[in-house]
Amino acid sequence: MIFASDLDQTLIYSPKSFGIPSGDAVPPVTSIEIYEGRQISFMMDDAIEKLKKIASHSVFVPVTTRTIEQYRRISLFQEQIIPDYSVVSNGGNIIVQGTVDLHWQKQVLEGMNQHCLLGADLLASFEEICHESWAGMIRKADDLFYYCIVQREKVPQGDIDSFSTWAQAQGWNISLQGRKLYLVPQVVNKWSAVAYIRDLLREKCVVTAGDSLLDLCMLKQADYGIVPSHGELWELYGKGRLSSSINFTKNKGILATQDILDTVASYQQIEPGPLLRA
Repeated sequence: MIFASDLDQTLIYSPKSFGIPSGDAVPPVTSIEIYEGRQISFMMDDAIEKLKKIASHSVFVPVTTRTIEQYRRISLFQEQIIPDYSVVSNGGNIIVQGTVDLHWQKQVLEGMNQHCLLGADLLASFEEICHESWAGMIRKADDLFYYCIVQREKVPQGDIDSFSTWAQAQGWNISLQGRKLYLVPQVVNKWSAVAYIRDLLREKCVVTAGDSLLDLCMLKQADYGIVPSHGELWELYGKGRLSSSINFTKNKGILATQDILDTVASYQQIEPGPLLRA
């Protein structure tokens, strides 16, 4: 079995995203990422131990929109739980035992050239609605996709929705996650990378977890998908814009990690078959 999971706000959390109910004690956590001298990401101690057990009996694949450099900052996956396969750059790159898979990288770039509008042309259209009053500098990640920091309360949602609809027809997906707005080619997606690993290893069962629109493709295609009760997908569900068949956790915030890992552990002993689908 493969357990392919998003990281930020699914398995690992910044202090601002802990989401602990007012008055409740914060569970024991461990710092797993330091950036510019600051501890910026944490994981519950119990969750780390549960993930270690899962990884010892199944193929654990971290799946993240983070760049290669940003992913390698997470000490947990460099020192304690060291996956053979990691999906980074939103699926645009796969790290195999520490080395970027050049065959997959070439395949992705060829797909972008064939099926997606040129990035420069997409940005030209985006700049028609983008304004410094709500959006910061646009950055390119691993030469694959774009993102910018936004002031979410000032984002013109109607303009973003219209631009997103147009962008989809050009082979791009738009996703607003917290304070980041992503512009990502459709061929750069998490499920395609996970499926590549699945076929390489000849695994039959894939369990996935994630909280954002960029995770939806792997949640739908996997044998079983788990979503924390917060984030972009939770918001869409609350608006009636997401299938009611998707499987959400009982808890939200960092406590959702326990629900996710407990569910994954319960499926480790089940033979591949007709699992529930997201």
